[in-house]
This record gives sequence, structure tokens and C-alpha cells, in this order.
Amino acid sequence: MFDYRVSKQSYFAESCAAFAAKHNITKLAAQVGINPQTLRNKLNPDQAHQLSCAELLALTDLTEDATLIDGLLAQLNCMPAVPVNEVAEGNMADYALHATAAIGTVAARAVSKERQTQQCKRSLVESVNAGIRHLSLIGLLIQGRVEGSPAFASAVGTIASIATNGMV
Repeated sequence: MFDYRVSKQSYFAESCAAFAAKHNITKLAAQVGINPQTLRNKLNPDQAHQLSCAELLALTDLTEDATLIDGLLAQLNCMPAVPVNEVAEGNMADYALHATAAIGTVAARAVSKERQTQQCKRSLVESVNAGIRHLSLIGLLIQGRVEGSPAFASAVGTIASIATNGMV
């Protein structure tokens, strides 16, 4: 059904390096129950050790940081993770503001004449992922509103049906 192709780019390796740079590996290793040096090795693409799926999930859950998951998904040419458990009706304005801020950061980097370092690239990828994540949360909220109101859902369905049949 889906044609996943593993990218030739090293997105996951880059996300491991970014994750290691952002977090206290010694503290995380203790929380996950791994030797700190082993965890450093697993987050280093030049080492033979690799994170297991359970370790990746545990690290993501402990830190609430989607960097590793986003890198894994990017390696499969997929969009970043969207934590649907964060969807809250009262947060739509916050999601819109965060999405706008992330898109503004991306726009600023796009027109910047500065040399793009590895840190700049990581920051840009984080902004793109944050924008996608917040826009997706807005979409989920709107979908929930439509599905929560039978009359509204019926009206949207009718309009969509008319539009797809070429009558509008």
C-alpha cells in the first residue's frame, strides 16, 4: 500500500547527534537503565552500537523530545511525528501562534545570506518540524469539531460532494 524508501541522507544519524547535544546523556542513561557510555555510543553514528526500538521509545517518552522519532521518519521520507495526545480544544490559538513563529523562522533562514552551519541546519529542521506539527494539531482540532457536530459534518460533506462532482 505504501512505498517507503529509505533515504540516502543520514537524517537519523543527524537526529541522534542533535539529541545527544541537547540532553544530559548521563542522567538519561540512568533513567533508562543503560550505561552512559553505551548510550553515547548508540547516539554516535560512527559506533557499531545502535538504539533499539524500545530504547528510542523510552528516550522520547522521558524527554518529550521528538528529535529521534522525527529523524527516523525523515530517514523513511515521512513527515515528522504529531503527538495527537496533545490535541486540546483550548489550544488552537497557541498552535497557530507556534506554527506562525516556526514558519517565520524558516522564512528568515531562507532569505539569510549567512553561511549555513550544521547547527543552523538543525535549527531549521526543528522549525520546519515544529511548524508541521502545530499545523497538523490545528487540522486535528478542526476535524474533531466537524465530526463532533452532525449538522456541520453533513453540510461539509454535501459541499465536498458537490465540489468533487464539478457542480461548483
